[in-house]
Amino acid sequence: MNDPRQAAAYAGSALDDAYWLFMRLFGKYFPDLAPEGTILDLGCGPAAIPLRLATLFSNCRVHCVDGSAAMLAQGRLAARRQDLSDRVLFFQGTLPEYLNLPQQRYPVIISNSFLHHLADPMVLWHALLHYSLPTAAILVVDLLRPASDEQAMRVVDSYLPDTPPLLREDMLLSLRAAFTLEEVKAQLAAANLNETLSLAMASPVQFAVYGRLAETTEEK
Repeated sequence: MNDPRQAAAYAGSALDDAYWLFMRLFGKYFPDLAPEGTILDLGCGPAAIPLRLATLFSNCRVHCVDGSAAMLAQGRLAARRQDLSDRVLFFQGTLPEYLNLPQQRYPVIISNSFLHHLADPMVLWHALLHYSLPTAAILVVDLLRPASDEQAMRVVDSYLPDTPPLLREDMLLSLRAAFTLEEVKAQLAAANLNETLSLAMASPVQFAVYGRLAETTEEK
């Protein structure tokens, strides 16, 4: 998503409900967590969620990673506008390539609507293990693939009825590229994450993978 028009559309208010859903899920799954270290966001887009987290948790920092320069530009602009540039930092990178980050390991890793963009979904699950501290808190949210194009179109009409055509087209493509619950369950098992992370419905059209990693997860 290197088109500046796309990045501007994702940075607008049309997807606020999705961004706030992620925040509600974070509070639901980690009610006692008040991050004071650094959160890593993989596939941050225009950084709508990192900026909300930094606003909510004044003692935390967020390192935002995305492959799109246009998305990162939108994030930096919003961070300056909200006076959060000192705590929300941006890094361009594409998994599974090595990410040049200030930290090797993170106590909290999040990802929203990123998994379906990957040609190999295992890249994300392996990245969680590679960049996480032992017992790190993990929250991954993404779309679920409908059973048919007709159902996918109904989802778009229901959730984005009055949004720009570009966003509607993107959501339709994303739904087609998304995974089913069974496929995500198999991915977690293949990454040896099925015993440490939980899989649940986050909304009628989204799933959430959440929990804390066990210290022995990476050695399994």
